[in-house]
Amino acid sequence: MPHENYPLVAVVAMARNRVIGDGEKLLWHLPGDLKRVKMMTMGRPMIMGRRTYESIGRPLPGRANIVLTSRRDYRPDGVMIAHDPETALAMAAEWISGKNDRIGEIIIFGGGEIYRAFLDRTDRVELTEVDLAPEGSATFPGLEDDQWQSEEAEVIAASGDAPGHAFLTLNRR
Repeated sequence: MPHENYPLVAVVAMARNRVIGDGEKLLWHLPGDLKRVKMMTMGRPMIMGRRTYESIGRPLPGRANIVLTSRRDYRPDGVMIAHDPETALAMAAEWISGKNDRIGEIIIFGGGEIYRAFLDRTDRVELTEVDLAPEGSATFPGLEDDQWQSEEAEVIAASGDAPGHAFLTLNRR
């Protein structure tokens, strides 16, 4: 399969209690994280669920926006629609191979069901751990310590309205 030539990278911001969202909006505002996410996703295909896409509200420019949904009638402008994980991966690989300036990584962008669908094939997790424990229905799956090697973290203290957080890279062993 052509997508096996490209690593799968989960990009996620998660609270202490593993909550990643409430199905409607971002639960925190971290300007540094937004810049980091843009840097890590630009020029790459991003696979996300319908609710994640709708919470963003528009296609993110400079990236392929692939929405994985079971809804057959869902067709927003500016995105590619997949109805199963294999199709989403094939679309991502085809998009990467379409031009030389595209980066050979496939971004898994959430939400919780999407992360779970791809976790067994994910090569790296780019994690922002947020020092909060909000209510929320969407969670990031647990990671087995023996399967992941954590790189050194960058810790950012709380400032103004932004809670403390840390940027971590986890590589599959």
